[in-house]
Amino acid sequence: EYQRHEYAQRDKSWSAAGVDIDDVIDQVHAYDQYVGASLRLINAMGLRRKESIQFRPFEHVLPFSETGLPLDRKTADRYVRIKGKGGRVRFIPVDSPARLAAVILAQSVVCNRDAHMGDPASDLKQNLRRFDYVLEKFGITFRELGVTAHGLRHEALIDHFELLTGQPPPVRGGVALPRDADQFARKEVS
Repeated sequence: EYQRHEYAQRDKSWSAAGVDIDDVIDQVHAYDQYVGASLRLINAMGLRRKESIQFRPFEHVLPFSETGLPLDRKTADRYVRIKGKGGRVRFIPVDSPARLAAVILAQSVVCNRDAHMGDPASDLKQNLRRFDYVLEKFGITFRELGVTAHGLRHEALIDHFELLTGQPPPVRGGVALPRDADQFARKEVS
């Protein structure tokens, strides 16, 4: 009875909901610098909520030589190391002004070189709760603005798909791509 689709049924990004991303993130940042910087990371790199809070802006930014990636995959001089779901590690190139600005903002927020993006006086559970509280305070919910923090991840991944293929993904009305180009783009995005 349950059906799973490999593609999104609707565009969950903030721009699709008509939300001014920069304005909302700036407002959040003025209220809580940790949550604001985490939202910038999510928007720039497509991180998940927990990944953004656990992100260590000095420790997790590495030169390409320390990633262990093959030389033919090099697209930037510096990469962000993210340990995601299931303990899988992925490397995100710091290859755009938005990604570099997000890293610089994150580095300016933390109190020392070993710190993570959460409030240092709180544990992970408290930081996750604080993140959710701040988003709700600013109406970043399906009920109020029609978006969630995860919608910023969708935004980043949709933008990356468009950059790779030159056209919007199917959720934004893009035409069907040749199978090999579509699979390559989906693999890169995931």
